[in-house]
Amino acid sequence: MEPRLISYLYFFNVKADYFECHEYGESLWLDTGRPIVLKGLIQAAVCLYHLHNGNIKGGWRMWQRARAYIAPSRPNYQGIDLDRLTNDIDAVFAKVPQALYNAIVTPAEVEAMELPLVKVCITDDPINQLLASWQPEPLSDR
Repeated sequence: MEPRLISYLYFFNVKADYFECHEYGESLWLDTGRPIVLKGLIQAAVCLYHLHNGNIKGGWRMWQRARAYIAPSRPNYQGIDLDRLTNDIDAVFAKVPQALYNAIVTPAEVEAMELPLVKVCITDDPINQLLASWQPEPLSDR
């Protein structure tokens, strides 16, 4: 697996830092011919970034686009369980009152909803083991 994809997974699963996750995913996406599934994974991270920062409207809209980009590659992409990721993010939005889908609220209001934490389910055990001690290489083009 490409190190930037591992870094994407590291920032998603270990750090829950969706901004950094997006940065590594975007770098890989740009260098590999812009595969649609990577675009969806990047947008899934951006969706959670917006949501956790209170931009429910932006998060919901981004998730609708991400979902469409992920769908053609389901159920699995390079050891990433896309079905589970899709179901887990759908479950997060199911816990958000629909009246807020077009709203921007405070991060504290989002935290009070006690939304489930989403982690990417990785079906490749060596990758899971690698994430525990992963040290991402800095992106050179920042």
